Amino acid sequence: MAMVLDSKTEQEFLSTMTAASQKIGFERFLIGTQWYDDNGTPVHKIASGYPSEWQRVYAERQYIALDPTISHCQTSTEALVWTESLFENAGTLELLEEAKSHGVGFGLSVPVHEARGVVKSMISLVRDRPLTDDPRETDQLLAAGKVLASCAHFAYRGLIASEMAATSKPRLSSQESQCLRWVAMGKTSVEIGQIMSIAEPTVVFHVKHVMEKLDVKNRSQAIAVAFRLGLLA
Repeated sequence: MAMVLDSKTEQEFLSTMTAASQKIGFERFLIGTQWYDDNGTPVHKIASGYPSEWQRVYAERQYIALDPTISHCQTSTEALVWTESLFENAGTLELLEEAKSHGVGFGLSVPVHEARGVVKSMISLVRDRPLTDDPRETDQLLAAGKVLASCAHFAYRGLIASEMAATSKPRLSSQESQCLRWVAMGKTSVEIGQIMSIAEPTVVFHVKHVMEKLDVKNRSQAIAVAFRLGLLA
């Protein structure tokens, strides 16, 4: 999994993620990452090892609006094992059967949400055969899947940030950068002050300067813009 984190290009990421997925018992993967632009509009980017024909069918039939794994990963941080009842309850058994016909009908989806939900990913790991009925083996697949999903999220996030870093970056001081990173991790000014051994008003001062340099009005916007500029890669 270290190779996934070391990926320098999207093609390398696709290759290492496919290999890592196969190593833990799956055959293919998909990752979709969401963040927000300066206006607060959600932006999405996807890397997929799914068969190209299935990607085409999925897009043409607009399954994205019906897929229960996506709605789950948007609002939950719990890993989700695909079951017939999941799709049946959503009224989308046709989607599942179509996925099976393309060799991607069995698997699990793992959501990874960063602090404040500014950046989140959904990682699906799939294969062409059912998951085991043995709960111990299923637990092992889930545990391995969660670790790989976290690696995939931060690796892909880094690639996206690097891609966006072509835009000129404002220069932040060392303490401004540290405060920004802790803000992105969901820490309050009081907590950041304790971590950095500085007074709370000093933290507020640095964060205010960061927002001025990024030309934003609040902390959530600061995180979104900093991510886009590669300041949080």
